[in-house]
Amino acid sequence: MNKLPMFNSDDEEELEETFVQEQQFFILGGSLFSIGFILIAFALGWLLGVSPIQYLNWSWSDLIIGVLGALPLFLFFLFACRVQIKAFQQIKQFLLAELGPRIEKGSILELFILSIFIGLGEEMLFRGVLQAWATQYGVVVAIIFTNVLFGIVHSVTRLYVIIATLMGVYLSLLLVTFSPQNLLIPIVTHTIYDFLCFLYIIRIYRQQVTTDQSGA
Repeated sequence: MNKLPMFNSDDEEELEETFVQEQQFFILGGSLFSIGFILIAFALGWLLGVSPIQYLNWSWSDLIIGVLGALPLFLFFLFACRVQIKAFQQIKQFLLAELGPRIEKGSILELFILSIFIGLGEEMLFRGVLQAWATQYGVVVAIIFTNVLFGIVHSVTRLYVIIATLMGVYLSLLLVTFSPQNLLIPIVTHTIYDFLCFLYIIRIYRQQVTTDQSGA
């Protein structure tokens, strides 16, 4: 008769420590990957003759605009997670499976720092360099060009590519709508949106784990 493996408290503590280390590695890796985007932005900007920070200026009013700009995106995210449409539920399950166990033990500070690096890296590259460079062909062309690439980079499912493209258009509009243009607005919007999404994914992931354990 086969016996189930028994774990003592030391084994459980070792597994927990390993799990936390893997999560910290993921957060660190994500931050370094996003820093890589920043370096690419400067390198590509140098080649194209465009500075990725030419439109980046500090402004309290633009900071507030950026924070408020994240709210519509996050509300849509909540809607997409809750609506019972197969394509949306596939994205939700993908995020829970891929991100949930990797960020669940992350601290608020770690997740916020990761969100900052993601916001900085992606916005400096796509809005700061690519959109700024493509504007010579017209603002509409620049926005379409930039965000088709933005959607492709976020290729998870076909629907996710479309959603990411439209979100990118929204971020581009945040940049060009306000005068003078300030890259701080989409950076803050992107950062806050990602941070709120991380927190929500952790919440529903924990609920899912609790439900699975109680049903076992």
